[in-house]
Amino acid sequence: MGKTTNALFQLAEAAGRGDLDHSRTVYEEIQRFHQAVIEGLFPPAGAQALWSYLVERYWNPLWQRAQALVHLSEEVGPATDAVLVYGELVSSEIVRAFLEKEGFPAQWIDARRLLVTDGSYPEPSVLMAPSQAGVDAQLVPLFRTHKLVVTQGYIASDLRRRSVTLGREGSDYSAALFAAMLRAQGLIAWKDVGRLYSADPRKHPDAVPLAQLGYAQAAEITYYGAQVLHPRSLKPLRDAKIPLYVRPYFDPEAEGTLITDRKAENLPPIWTQRRDLVLIEVESQDLQPLALEELLEGLTSEGVEVFFVQGGLFRAAFAVKGPYEAIERWQAGLPPSCTAQLRQ
Repeated sequence: MGKTTNALFQLAEAAGRGDLDHSRTVYEEIQRFHQAVIEGLFPPAGAQALWSYLVERYWNPLWQRAQALVHLSEEVGPATDAVLVYGELVSSEIVRAFLEKEGFPAQWIDARRLLVTDGSYPEPSVLMAPSQAGVDAQLVPLFRTHKLVVTQGYIASDLRRRSVTLGREGSDYSAALFAAMLRAQGLIAWKDVGRLYSADPRKHPDAVPLAQLGYAQAAEITYYGAQVLHPRSLKPLRDAKIPLYVRPYFDPEAEGTLITDRKAENLPPIWTQRRDLVLIEVESQDLQPLALEELLEGLTSEGVEVFFVQGGLFRAAFAVKGPYEAIERWQAGLPPSCTAQLRQ
């Protein structure tokens, strides 16, 4: 809801550097926002009952977790993830309660009990076998007694049952994983921009809506700049041959984009744009071929995303996105036989 994940990250960051006053301020702002949402959705008695439940189950433990960050005894990434998960947990509880108020009984389940990862940071790999086992044992039975089941995107656990997040656009990825594991007939992704276009319609009024795409076509468009989906969300759907329908939530009757294993023909020219990229120009100093695979693995291990590679034997260029200090760490770790210039 809103920018809760960003606010929770600010809360964790402030607590991690020992600034509990600022952390408390952010914490109270997040609480006020959610309380206002609840008061707008429920009658006074219902709002008070739900708020009291959330305070005991989530808000108090969240503040305890934030205080614990001051005395950090674990890696920063996992400790921050343990704070970020609260946004999804609280919002999904509100959604479940609202559905029930409107006459649609729904069962709620914690996604951390279902999706298991290897715990790597910042984008862990989902372990399919234990995740499928969790879905079969805990999620599938719920659909035998309930038409609606509410869970969360973006959050999961590792093998030690510690909370983790799935990285950028992790909610779409969660939805795709659940659809594949449930062997769903299809997946609908409700978006503010409820379809894919040949260009950003906010900047190009003549952008053409794309009614149908193949998985690979959609992955390429999103990888190179379209912000509607993350390309990794498409892989579980492609592997299971599950169609994805992107729809606009502000206009539920409007047409969207259908993504299947059928390649679209006669597409218009596609224009995409990536912002905040860093260009890295690498050159071998000893006339030995560059070890491109090792260079790219080093960037990935620093949490840097590589969007474009142009490589030769002795020179190469990468277009990347990530924390600039992480890119500089990678640059500093290069062997003397290799130099890299950074351009923003």
